[in-house]
Amino acid sequence: MLAFFLKHKNQFWLFVALAVAFALRVYRLDAQSLWNDEGTSVALSALSLDAIINGAARDIHPPAYYFLLHFWMPLVGNSEYAVRFLSVIAGVLTVAFVFRIAHSFFDVEVAILVAYLCAFSPFQVYYSQEARMYIWVTLWAAISTYAMMRMWNSKFEIQNSKLPEAKNFELRITHYALRFTLLYILAATAMLYTQYVGAFVVIAQNLAVAVWMIFAIRNSQFAIRHLLTWVITQLTIAALFLPWYLLAGGQLATWPSISEPLDLPTLLWRVLNVFSVGVTMADERAVAVALAFAILFFIGCRLAKSARALTNWATVALILWTLVPVAVMYLVSLARPAYNPKFLLLATPAFYILAARGLSHAHPGVFLQHKRYSVRSPLWRNVFWLVALLAVAGVFPSLANNFYNPAFARDDYRAVVQEIDAHARAGDGVLIDAPGQIDVVRYYHRGNQPLYLLPRMRPPEVAATRADVDAMLASSQRVFAIFYATEQSDPQNLIGARLAERAFLARDEWRGNIRLALYGVAPDSRGAIVATNARLGDDITLTSYQLDQRVARIGDVVTLTLNWRAEQTPRARYKVFAHLLDVNHRVVTQRDAEPLNNLKLTTQWRAGEIIADNYGLWIAPGILPGAYRVAVGMYRADDGARLRVGDADHLILGTVKVE
Repeated sequence: MLAFFLKHKNQFWLFVALAVAFALRVYRLDAQSLWNDEGTSVALSALSLDAIINGAARDIHPPAYYFLLHFWMPLVGNSEYAVRFLSVIAGVLTVAFVFRIAHSFFDVEVAILVAYLCAFSPFQVYYSQEARMYIWVTLWAAISTYAMMRMWNSKFEIQNSKLPEAKNFELRITHYALRFTLLYILAATAMLYTQYVGAFVVIAQNLAVAVWMIFAIRNSQFAIRHLLTWVITQLTIAALFLPWYLLAGGQLATWPSISEPLDLPTLLWRVLNVFSVGVTMADERAVAVALAFAILFFIGCRLAKSARALTNWATVALILWTLVPVAVMYLVSLARPAYNPKFLLLATPAFYILAARGLSHAHPGVFLQHKRYSVRSPLWRNVFWLVALLAVAGVFPSLANNFYNPAFARDDYRAVVQEIDAHARAGDGVLIDAPGQIDVVRYYHRGNQPLYLLPRMRPPEVAATRADVDAMLASSQRVFAIFYATEQSDPQNLIGARLAERAFLARDEWRGNIRLALYGVAPDSRGAIVATNARLGDDITLTSYQLDQRVARIGDVVTLTLNWRAEQTPRARYKVFAHLLDVNHRVVTQRDAEPLNNLKLTTQWRAGEIIADNYGLWIAPGILPGAYRVAVGMYRADDGARLRVGDADHLILGTVKVE
């Protein structure tokens, strides 16, 4: 048994790496909700192929991933686990192909080490658990690069063959190269049809071939012949992708800025950080781990005179594969900031191979064959060991954050929609602000309430959007609103401003990047306007109010309008509080906000201006039947000090009866 293990131990360690990769990618696969883009994946992939093409043509993603998911879901279903498992497959296959690249051009030790780096990579694990195309474009990048390197490896062997039977040898190798040429064309085309950023890798591959042609070829006739073959290969890929580009390429011009402008050093540091520890760790530990990976990466980038020419060329190709996507993103961002780490995931295989090559200098080679010690000094070997341990051990806190830390969880649409369904009743409506949310909301929504997708156009048309909000309020008693990325869908905040004027905000909570709000709608008759002329401090007067006098039931929103007058422009920002008090003066429900749902700050008021300010008081489950007093007032936004109203710090406006 021991002899068998020693003979096959490299295959054993590879199998363990693949098993670890699979286990990490399926662990808690459905623990988190589908988020906005994943909902789009499921909804679009469920359509016909023609509809997928038309939908993708209007989006900024090509259709290949949607086609895969389209044929996958009928086999396994559309549960969260099922749709994400397709990405698990791509994640594990990426580990396997990265191993093959490293094994072909370096040695088995580097190949085994990179298999484990990829298996434990928090960045790759994260996107292997997402029903999107980013791990798939990474897989196609790995396959196409592997095929490209095998193509040119074959040409290298032909050129350097000195055997008497060179012609037969060349014929066999040519057939061998042809298979990898076809694989390259298929993989590169699939990469472009999966995500446009696949073009970054194609650019890197062409630069790598240019380097090979310049430095590795001494026979000019041979170089020209194979350069022509490569050009034909690239033209074939371009011809295969051209129909889609003509159909949908114009959408790239409409791609908005998605990040703040970044200088090159900042961009490089962020990329190094996510390549090392993923997207779920950014503290001082991440800095140390990123620096350790940087050291290993630079060691792995070395070129050696004693190495095979092909090995040195493979190193250059991997350096280009790592850096060209970053450089292209930087150049694109000069005109339109476009940094998002997921667009650079496809460069991680090359980064990990070179880091594994650097790591091999610190590894003692106990478990692997063919170890060559490059560092003989005990001091330097200990330093390498520390760097290696820091890099390897540093990924585990990030993985833990990915699986368990709610601060790094995907937007929890599942909980948001389930909460709406739990509290919704007849007469309610659900506002979905930002068009992309509709798919994931429909995925989880189980109620019968109508869904209002607003705004209906981009950019929103002012009169039409306001009319749509009014029509929704006219058809609803309460409105649950899900806001997401409003700076893109409604940059003028037309919907929020209209709701502040016509509805009564009672709940306003952030769930990660999602804002969940509950608005009440005023009934036809809700009580008379009551004059008060109560002075709050020196600058503000509550001239009158209108309080909903209906008997409230559990779940109702009691509506309240406060009419303010500025005696002069206030010097400070004040918040308004509206509280429902029980007989023991305890607050049972409340709404605190700056006027007009934080849209009309008191420091913006002008002397003599009248502000109609709406508030909703939600009668939440658990509130006991009885009579409750309504108390209102103002306090400073900076220190919480309340404004005096005569001898008190609040006003009692009336009583609300709860059944």
